[in-house]
Amino acid sequence: MSDPSNDSTGILFARQPIYDRQLNLAGYELLFRPYGGGPIVAADFDGNRATSQVLINAFTAADINEVCNQQPAYVNFTSDSLVQDIPFDSRVLVIEILEDVTDTGDVIEALTRLREEGHVMALDDYALNDASHPLLPFVDIVKLDYPAYTSDTLVSTIMALKARYPGLRLLAEKIETQEDYRIAMEAGCHLFQGYFLARPEPVRGRVMPINRLNTLKLLAELNAPDISMRDMAETVQRDPFLSVRLLRMANSAFAQQSRPVTSLHGAVMALGLSRIRSLASLLVLSRFEDKPHALQNLAMMLGHFCHQLAHHLPGQASEMGFTVGLFSCLDSFMDQPMEEILAQIPVHPDIEAALMHRTGALGLILQTATDYQKAHWESIDWPGLASLGLSPEQVAIAYQHALTRTNREQ
Repeated sequence: MSDPSNDSTGILFARQPIYDRQLNLAGYELLFRPYGGGPIVAADFDGNRATSQVLINAFTAADINEVCNQQPAYVNFTSDSLVQDIPFDSRVLVIEILEDVTDTGDVIEALTRLREEGHVMALDDYALNDASHPLLPFVDIVKLDYPAYTSDTLVSTIMALKARYPGLRLLAEKIETQEDYRIAMEAGCHLFQGYFLARPEPVRGRVMPINRLNTLKLLAELNAPDISMRDMAETVQRDPFLSVRLLRMANSAFAQQSRPVTSLHGAVMALGLSRIRSLASLLVLSRFEDKPHALQNLAMMLGHFCHQLAHHLPGQASEMGFTVGLFSCLDSFMDQPMEEILAQIPVHPDIEAALMHRTGALGLILQTATDYQKAHWESIDWPGLASLGLSPEQVAIAYQHALTRTNREQ
């Protein structure tokens, strides 16, 4: 469940088993836990980050089939998480829709797409006394919040759900006593989860200990503007952290293929150079455990934003655009001035000029991205952008594309 080359361990997530009516194992819910242990602080909790971290750890830092004993993995999804690409095996992952997700147009569109892709979905913490929830037509499993019901209302709710949606499987959660289990069984539930059956247990794994200089050099190599697929595969191959995780991610994304992805070159070919570059950069930035997730998110968004804007420039400027945006946050990651950082790694002169002085076409694009992201419209050099062939409408489209791409990767 871990990379043998790594030497630091921590909690990847917790797992709580789910049982059927014969008390056979029927799955696990995977739950977010801080890597270093300790309590979850509600004021600092980010549901999107929790989903992202559980998915990345379960499918890249651990062997998901081993962790779940060949049973399905239930993972909580927020509204934002649902509308992103979910490159994980639909035969393994059960998408658990959190109780605060509403039936917005984006959510309905996402759920429709996910059903077409074959994903099994569950509705979490169901506490209604009828079958009126608007997301019920999209789900396969309803997780009944057992403490919210009396014995009578539990029976009447189950009868209403079964009458309207005969194929639903009903899971009683928060079962804490023998009596709770008996009542839920007699009421007609199919699945059961709670402290009476088993408490969540931590799943530990290994992560690559961070060497900031080596990490910085790796980022620079991954984002070299002229890198080929072969060079990308060789760069990743030199780093066990990336090698194992990208292979697992590629196999999860292409799980329906008849043959698994068995080589890094195959992973690069399967996912594509651009996607490998952004996923690898994301995984590298995730090593900075002491930095907020929002900073990682901002770096990836600026990378994609500048990449889109730089499409209008000649030569390799488009790929350099991603690098400029991504690297613009390195001073915050490294806790060093940008000048000292650039003295440690080789970068293209145009990239250095953009990062240090905001000069040249790439400098204008980077300044535009940072101003636009902060809503400093009056500071944007619109005439300068027009000389590059960029209109306000194109900038707005590029920004929305960057947000969408970043959300898909988090």
